[in-house]
Amino acid sequence: MIQTTALIFLVFILAGCTTSIPPITNYTLMSQNTSSTHTSAQTSYSLKLSGTKAPYSLSSKSLLYLKDPQEIGAYLYSQWNDTPSAMIDRYIATALDETQLFSTLLSKSSTLQSDLLLESSLSSFYHRIHEDKTSDGYLDITYVLIDQKSKKMVAHKRFVITVLSPTLDAQGGVTALNKATQELSNQSITWLTIIMKENKWTK
Repeated sequence: MIQTTALIFLVFILAGCTTSIPPITNYTLMSQNTSSTHTSAQTSYSLKLSGTKAPYSLSSKSLLYLKDPQEIGAYLYSQWNDTPSAMIDRYIATALDETQLFSTLLSKSSTLQSDLLLESSLSSFYHRIHEDKTSDGYLDITYVLIDQKSKKMVAHKRFVITVLSPTLDAQGGVTALNKATQELSNQSITWLTIIMKENKWTK
């Protein structure tokens, strides 16, 4: 009897040990090809991307949600394949390269000197869930364009973008944040193009 009881207990332990844990799903930001018709640079100016700064909460690969009013959490089985700032930097760099707005585009690791420097600071990158059971992708980032020769600020702009999420789960949040980043790309390139034209830096 004792042996039978011990055997049943062992079976329960083994069953608990073999409980399957859902695999972690990794997501990334998928850049969209631009429809630029330019085959050569629109300006002789070079631009260096300094790399986006972010608060500690946005410095990991965690896929974060934000519940009203200020509850922040991370999805257990979903995460980004890189930090939000790194993914946004790659997204914007790809878009700038395709639009051919600048003669040369330099990364933050480059030792070469550029004419202009683009600094950026990310404040929010969340799947924001509301009390009315709707949600959106929420992105808040500020760009500062600096003249490297004079060391003076040329312009700055804050971009706050929200895109409705199709679902309340992590995948819905990723879809919305992808679209929000795409909209950021469109708006920031339009902003930079206007600045270059206003300063008569385009060809």
